[in-house]
Amino acid sequence: MVSSINYWQNIDTTMNSTFVLNIVMPSIFIFLAAFFIFIALKTLIGRRPLVFSSRWPFAFMCLAFLPSIANSVAMEFSSPRGFSVIAWMNPLMFTVLLIFFWIQMKGYMAFAISDSYFREALLASTTALGLSIEETMSRLKIKETDQEIQVAIQGWIGTAQLKSTSKESKDTLIQIADGMTKYFQSTPGKMNYITSYFYLIMGAFTVALSVWMFTLKTN
Repeated sequence: MVSSINYWQNIDTTMNSTFVLNIVMPSIFIFLAAFFIFIALKTLIGRRPLVFSSRWPFAFMCLAFLPSIANSVAMEFSSPRGFSVIAWMNPLMFTVLLIFFWIQMKGYMAFAISDSYFREALLASTTALGLSIEETMSRLKIKETDQEIQVAIQGWIGTAQLKSTSKESKDTLIQIADGMTKYFQSTPGKMNYITSYFYLIMGAFTVALSVWMFTLKTN
């Protein structure tokens, strides 16, 4: 009787593992590949920088972590050993990481920019909004409202990030990001495609991995 129960438990575990490995994981990798390739082609073909909310990369990060968290929890609930602190460490660790990234990944990200091009767009956007700014090493202070916006530029790889430092500056940040997008679309400038080419390569590898996992046979 016990051996029969163990047999069906093993069958169930094998079917779950096969489903995760052959269906769930490849599907998630396809979505990740689409994200990478979209950014790459949008900037390489469009020849304009791309600005969008940092929450989008966070959403795809959650998608990448989700199978590992769900699989660990499912295996723990189906385990005959009962509660195990070690087994719960993996999903808890990923959950803490996601909370940390949720806090960090606020605001907007820009791709395929150079230092000078990004600064030109930023100044043009604030000027169009009728705002005067005071620049420091990593922040912009809007003189009219005393609001501050955090700026992080990685010009050598062609990326930058804008983050509001308070709830009051959130709406202003949205307007500035929208103005920067309009500036990039209408005004050419010096661009940096390092991240675009990297994402294109990552997307191709991710597609290849997805195809391999779709065709993978498990015992």
